[in-house]
Amino acid sequence: MVVVRYVKVKSLLSPTKLGADFVINPYAGCPHGCVYCYASCMGAAAKRGEPWGSYLDVKIPSLPFDLAKLYRRSVLFSSLTDAYNPYEERARVTRGLLRALVPARPDIVIITKSALAARDADIFKEFPHVKVIFSFSSLDDNFRRRAEPHAASPAKKLAAMESLKNAGVETGVMAAPIFPGITDCAEIIRVCAPLVSSMTFDTLNLRAGNRAKILAFVRNLRPDLEPLYRRIYEEGDRSYWRALRARIEEDCRIRGVRRDVFF
Repeated sequence: MVVVRYVKVKSLLSPTKLGADFVINPYAGCPHGCVYCYASCMGAAAKRGEPWGSYLDVKIPSLPFDLAKLYRRSVLFSSLTDAYNPYEERARVTRGLLRALVPARPDIVIITKSALAARDADIFKEFPHVKVIFSFSSLDDNFRRRAEPHAASPAKKLAAMESLKNAGVETGVMAAPIFPGITDCAEIIRVCAPLVSSMTFDTLNLRAGNRAKILAFVRNLRPDLEPLYRRIYEEGDRSYWRALRARIEEDCRIRGVRRDVFF
């Protein structure tokens, strides 16, 4: 059960360097409950003492958006939560924020693990440009149920991507985090390439205090991979990432997909 609370904040808008001018995190916490989430070990989340995925704070700003400040800038949804988490389906907080931003005509970037983003295609059309990036750590739903228990299934996200593409909304894929020996990047590229304009690839973030938890998760799920993870994460062997990068670059080149590989 997820405990939902409403908290007052001064503003929802923060400057960012994450590919946009500003970021909006409409919620604190995330019901997806991803075992690898770096946000669970950062800032206020690390101090709460509540299991990640068990709570969700709905932020209520005391100040309206400064539309002049946002005019023709770019806004990211979101960096420390998923703006389209399951609660959003009935609360429509993100949808309301998007509606409030329309007069400023900013470019919008959305990163999500949810198929719900397709719901707002009608509002997306009111902005100069919107790009919705769907995050995948695997196309295997059995793995998704273990690693991302309350996120949308890969099939639902793929259907949402196709729906948005057909509606004229730009889509992208973030293949992250990549679990060595588990994440099939070639399959993600093959399946997603016809639906997206670009793809990004990134590794597991083990620098946020969640290292032991993630490695224990992999060890319990796939004990056969323990030697590989020891080489990569304890001995610092980069050969796996070098070989994977070369394969990703080649697969994306063949399919004509723009890509960024962050390793």
